[in-house]
Amino acid sequence: MLTETEFLVLNAVYLKKMVTAPQIVEMTGAEADDVARCLEDATTRGWVMDMGADGVMVLDDGAAEVLKHYAEAYVEQRKDPAMTAWYHGFEALNTRFIAAVSQWQESEGDPSSERRLLQAAERLAKDIALLMPAIPRYAGYVGRLERSMEKVDLGERDFVCNPTVDSVHNVWFEFHEDILTVLGRKRDTT
Repeated sequence: MLTETEFLVLNAVYLKKMVTAPQIVEMTGAEADDVARCLEDATTRGWVMDMGADGVMVLDDGAAEVLKHYAEAYVEQRKDPAMTAWYHGFEALNTRFIAAVSQWQESEGDPSSERRLLQAAERLAKDIALLMPAIPRYAGYVGRLERSMEKVDLGERDFVCNPTVDSVHNVWFEFHEDILTVLGRKRDTT
């Protein structure tokens, strides 16, 4: 099984698909030297590919290691009815969030759509806090959502859903992928 730091680093690459070391430090709170060491080891093992200035991307063997770690580390969470109930509540919130993002994009940033989107993100941050006793690393998602929302409040509209920054939408999407994998579920693409 991966160490906690190895998992955090490799999982960040898995969730982002392509990411730089500084972004991993920001996402995980891991020390830069530890991130560099983990990435070097993961590259040597053929788990990630170094893409130069663009960062690293996960390879099939790296994704398999991440999924194996999830399967081993979150056995109890997968069996916990409270986690399943929490996820069902999240699905309703996720539907509202997706609708708000779509309205925000279609209206080219309508303030009322933005407000609904941010209200959903605030709610998710509070809901994630309920999971932190079982999954302490989820505190990172709360911090990232809060930072992104603060930037939106300061008028930095890229932090709503720009794919090139740690936007509210990107953090939400990564969290959704993470909780699905914790629970051993597939994303519904219908």
